[in-house]
Amino acid sequence: MPTPPRWQRSAQTPKLRLLQQKQCQGLGSSLIRYFSKQLLKVLQLLREMQICHCDLKPENILLQNLHSPAIKLIDFGSACYADRPVHTYIQSRFYRSPEVILGCRYGTGIDMWSLGA
Repeated sequence: MPTPPRWQRSAQTPKLRLLQQKQCQGLGSSLIRYFSKQLLKVLQLLREMQICHCDLKPENILLQNLHSPAIKLIDFGSACYADRPVHTYIQSRFYRSPEVILGCRYGTGIDMWSLGA
């Protein structure tokens, strides 16, 4: 298996170390709540800016470092303005919203659906 690029290794290392520290037993509800609040703030900001991320999933949420619960939302490659959808095939299968599945017009709400999926 090829070695991932350096930026990818360094971005995922804190998550892996956190899981190792927790002995892969999952995270506490207070930490999950903290992560969720950060994500909701990001989604609120994106909504105010009328931007759809279009690919919200755990792989696109990075832990900034092991000593802080701060996170980053990454991979805006599929993102678009809500009033100018670009792609028809968006969102990962397990996080896909009903309007995307049905081929209907979509907006910023699809990212909220992905967060709750």
